[in-house]
Amino acid sequence: MEEEKLAKSNWRNLINIDSVYNSDRQRQALSLFTMIAFAIVILGFLLLSNYDVYSPILSVALLVANMTIIACTVYFFKTGKLEVVSLITMLIIFIMCIALIYTGGKENTALYWLMFYPVVTFATLGVKLGLWLSGFLLVCCLGLLYGPNFGQVDYGFVEKSRFMASFSLVFIFSLIGEFFRYKSHQSIAEITLAQKKDAYTDQLTGAANRRFVTSHFFKLVSDNPDNYLPFSILLLDLDHFKSINDNYGHDSGDTVLIEFTKMLESHFSSDSIKARYGEEFVVILPKATIQIAEHIANNFRESVANTTLLNVESKNVALTCSIGVAQVNKLSDYNDALKQADRCLYKAKETGRNKVVSAFM
Repeated sequence: MEEEKLAKSNWRNLINIDSVYNSDRQRQALSLFTMIAFAIVILGFLLLSNYDVYSPILSVALLVANMTIIACTVYFFKTGKLEVVSLITMLIIFIMCIALIYTGGKENTALYWLMFYPVVTFATLGVKLGLWLSGFLLVCCLGLLYGPNFGQVDYGFVEKSRFMASFSLVFIFSLIGEFFRYKSHQSIAEITLAQKKDAYTDQLTGAANRRFVTSHFFKLVSDNPDNYLPFSILLLDLDHFKSINDNYGHDSGDTVLIEFTKMLESHFSSDSIKARYGEEFVVILPKATIQIAEHIANNFRESVANTTLLNVESKNVALTCSIGVAQVNKLSDYNDALKQADRCLYKAKETGRNKVVSAFM
């Protein structure tokens, strides 16, 4: 159970692969706004050049569709809600497609304009929503072309058959392409996440490493300072650890480090960062002043002193730890605060070990 808890340390949940998902979002946005640009130009041109030919239903549908698409574009630039804008836009285009089938457009050429819909819908909305909208449009096409007469225009049998065959092929191959593109993207995302977790993990203890703090945690603090600052740094070191390796072997030393890491995980809150810095450990306590951090550090120090981290040949080996504490008020002060915590740790060692020394003292 302890190993499972260690393997699922909460710091790992902070690791993200936004760059992978951002590239896919850019693809969706480019697909959507390319379609929007063409739609605004084409719909506007068709409406202006054929308003005296089109039925009132189609003219109104084209006008409303164009105005709504423009409004959606403005809404996106104000809010950045790509998924909402994509869904609304494709629903508007869906309604316009129904109007095209119903009225026939100019000289019954409306069906040609429907071919693009599955391609763009899958590209902008993904597999699930793309399947629902494109599939529903396919059903509506069947109903309007081969179902009861609701006042819709009459198409020739050959024209209807060829359109349905072509539209079905576009739908199927768009679905296949988007499905396997999605599967490939998810595989890449999973591999990337696994590689990042491996790069940010100390291989012996399973704790975060220095790279996680400098490459990832710093970015989190920079993006959301109110969630983290001020934070306190605890620099921890096991007292006389070298003697464990010398007297009992490096395997015993590794066991001590692993058990000590488990104590860090169980003792400190889930939102704190526990990382191994070489032979020492760093604990970062978000939104904690140095006074609070000093109190927490003393509680942990006492817990270590009262816990058996190593049992060799039925003999309990007692261990203690020394801790240096410093506070970070702004991210640019981190390195200075770490050096300050290191000086405090050295002082704790120098004055007898099994102590907490803070920059506040």
